[in-house]
Amino acid sequence: MNDFEQACIEIAEEINKNNPKTQHELNQLKLKVLNKYKANGLAQIPKNADIYFAASEKEREKFKELLSLKPVRTISGVSPIALMSEPYPCPHTMKGIGPCTYCPGGPDSAFGNVPQSYTGKEPSTRRSIRNNYDPYLIVFNRLEHYVAMGKVPDKAELIIQGGTFTFFPKAYQEYFVKYALKAMNDFSRLFFSNDAELDMAKFKNFFELPRLVLGEDERTQKVHKKLLHMKNIDLSDLEARKNADSLFFNSKFSNGHFDDGKVLNAPSKMGNNKQNQINLPEHGNKLSVIENQINDANILAIKNVQNKLKAEDNSSLALKQVQKENETALIRCVGLTIETKSDFGKLYHGNLMLELGCTRVELGIQSIYDDVLEATNRGNTVADNIESIRILKDLGFKINAHYMPGLPLTTKEMDLKGLKTLFENPDYKPDMLKLYPCMVMEGTKLYEDWKNGTFNPLTTKEAAEIIAEAKKYVPKWCRIMRVQRDIPTFATASGVDRTNLRQYVEKICADRGIKCRCIRCREAGFHSGANFNNIQTTITEYEASHGKELFIAAEDVKNDVLFGFCRMRFSSQFLRKEITQSSALIRELHVFSAAAQIGKKTEDSFQHRGIGKNLLLKAEEIARQNGKDKMVIISGIGAREYFRKFGYKLENVYMSKILDIFEHAQKPLENLR
Repeated sequence: MNDFEQACIEIAEEINKNNPKTQHELNQLKLKVLNKYKANGLAQIPKNADIYFAASEKEREKFKELLSLKPVRTISGVSPIALMSEPYPCPHTMKGIGPCTYCPGGPDSAFGNVPQSYTGKEPSTRRSIRNNYDPYLIVFNRLEHYVAMGKVPDKAELIIQGGTFTFFPKAYQEYFVKYALKAMNDFSRLFFSNDAELDMAKFKNFFELPRLVLGEDERTQKVHKKLLHMKNIDLSDLEARKNADSLFFNSKFSNGHFDDGKVLNAPSKMGNNKQNQINLPEHGNKLSVIENQINDANILAIKNVQNKLKAEDNSSLALKQVQKENETALIRCVGLTIETKSDFGKLYHGNLMLELGCTRVELGIQSIYDDVLEATNRGNTVADNIESIRILKDLGFKINAHYMPGLPLTTKEMDLKGLKTLFENPDYKPDMLKLYPCMVMEGTKLYEDWKNGTFNPLTTKEAAEIIAEAKKYVPKWCRIMRVQRDIPTFATASGVDRTNLRQYVEKICADRGIKCRCIRCREAGFHSGANFNNIQTTITEYEASHGKELFIAAEDVKNDVLFGFCRMRFSSQFLRKEITQSSALIRELHVFSAAAQIGKKTEDSFQHRGIGKNLLLKAEEIARQNGKDKMVIISGIGAREYFRKFGYKLENVYMSKILDIFEHAQKPLENLR
């Protein structure tokens, strides 16, 4: 046993003996043990995950919450997995207009060859770079992290970042999603039994854990070799899975070969498709490519994506097949989010996203002022924003709007008016909101304006004050997802200089008596005193994007705590045959609190206690009362089985059900205990 392994075991023993409650107390125990090994000079300092895997099964269960670095990740009921698409130019750059004056990153940027609007320093970008922007590797890596934190991420939410995803070739979009889903399916098959029990020995074996001898880079390379061999193995085939188990878990893998000399090859039915010819991106609207305004880096980025598709995509691996398998996999994709711009968020793009299994769209609104959008080279108009929001809502998508206080030509008063307008003007009314105060970053046009004194960004104090005041206008049916970019301050030249802006905003709200009633601030998972016995149903109706919205909530009204909700819409236009004038559309059904494993109840979670069922029944009742005879649900791929329990069937991309208008509602939510 080497010093690293011994140190991990001793730290686990100290934790068991002293029962630390905080990360500070844990770190003190680590230092106590590590001081013994100071003379030997440990090559690596043990991470929490190393200690977790070195501990006994009983010890792991006892202090898994202590060693879980970010339990808040799953406190909203799902396990988010953010992954980046390849560096690729923006559509308005290809038109000779963009990129936006404030937008960092992109092909051959000041931050290197990174995705557009990112710096390469964000956690999700670093993870994607480390995994060569391969969706299969990225998802496996993130699932590994969750299990290492003692979580079973069976209700996972994919969040595809990296600029305007709908501008990529259709073939790339399908490639990216199907391999992300295949990673979930394969992870489920490899490490979990039929009764959903984790095989810890296989998990540790495959991921070379704990990191006893190998350095992190060497360990990553070995895991990558295994995954790249397995990427095109059809593990739904029992013989292929048996062979994979034999080779991966009973042999030593080295340099792509096993010790018996065998190489793990994909079955012929999933061999590489070398004939997949890809041309320039397919779009619903034509782009006039101005050759002399497009630099070589953008052309190279496009060719890189084309080459990746030729080398890695398999025509025999169908997206629909992988989606179908994920419906019943242990690790399920219950939600898929895609980032895009409003001029690439119209009906054509919406239909493509539906085919991918997308349920939420992050839409870059940025401003309600046309002159600001034009001055920043946004490449779309206010009219584009409004049209896109309406189309996407009428298709069933949830809308997560991005808004940027502090852009050029704006004042504090304009920003407050803009944020207020988002919730007072029915043309907007997003379901979620990300607030990104404008920051100055190297390599952008705005950086030059800042250097020559023609632009002054918001200070941290100014940004916090604007956001705090804006919270007065955020309704109970909207969730504030973020209040700043996930970019470390050392990567910015000027602007907000604190990474904990949300806490700064909360302090201002407390000092000024501002109570935020957004979804995030009222979620049951963030309230230790949430009382399940106080649940009652509330219904909020409002007009939005020419349609009618109903926010059906399960909440403790007295303590202002939200346990779950259902978003139902009566669409303003009928853009697909599945959605008719006599149908209602459920855009979201969500139950909050710590994530509970599918099919299991836990004392610390409100999931699987009937809240979702009763919200759904209430929505059906309201729909019938309004003369609707059909319910259509935009469902995450991994949530389809849940809706089948209530009589819903897959209709193209939606789950739907004919409603009996004479059927009486079941027992109401407020009677649940």
